[in-house]
Amino acid sequence: MSGIPKRVFYLKRRRKKVRGFRRYLREHQRRAAISYGLDLAFLEDRHRDYLKLGLFPWAVNTKPPLAIRQLWVRRLVADCARWQTELAARYENFYLAVWLYEPDFGRSQLVAGVAEKQEWYQHVFTEVDEADAPPLPPEYRLLPRVNDLQWVAHADTTTIWPEDLLGDDAWALKKPHWPGETNDGQAVIVVQIGWVWVGSPKTT
Repeated sequence: MSGIPKRVFYLKRRRKKVRGFRRYLREHQRRAAISYGLDLAFLEDRHRDYLKLGLFPWAVNTKPPLAIRQLWVRRLVADCARWQTELAARYENFYLAVWLYEPDFGRSQLVAGVAEKQEWYQHVFTEVDEADAPPLPPEYRLLPRVNDLQWVAHADTTTIWPEDLLGDDAWALKKPHWPGETNDGQAVIVVQIGWVWVGSPKTT
């Protein structure tokens, strides 16, 4: 999503091995214990709200240790339940979902949208054949309230220019890719860089 996130902790890219894991785990446990309610003023003004993760010292495009990932999945799912109650009290229709990314776990977030943003969010991800869609990773399935959501896997994609396919972006040849077009009709190559599981409240 474009724009500067309202609630995001300091992120930093690093490749060195993270030392002092227990200290960082305690800090993440402290922060993950804080629940976040909807920013109703922002939602009314922008028709959306979201809660992003800050995983320092792990970069946004890396996969933190299992304990860190499970900690934040529990937080996002718990806040999703609270947001559902708040949204239902004010809006007849709305979009609400937890997005879990693999392998770029740091992009995971909780997202809400109303009005025109509701429809936009409903079509933001690339659809895949149900037979090709992997289930939610097993390390998350037994976490509290995770099964209260309906999970659907989508392809996480990016686009590159065809002329870069054999140059700077040759890495894309090793990943699933296919031709596509921009909104103004220019040819691009769509590259699948991972998966995103979208967890939405179940409808009765």
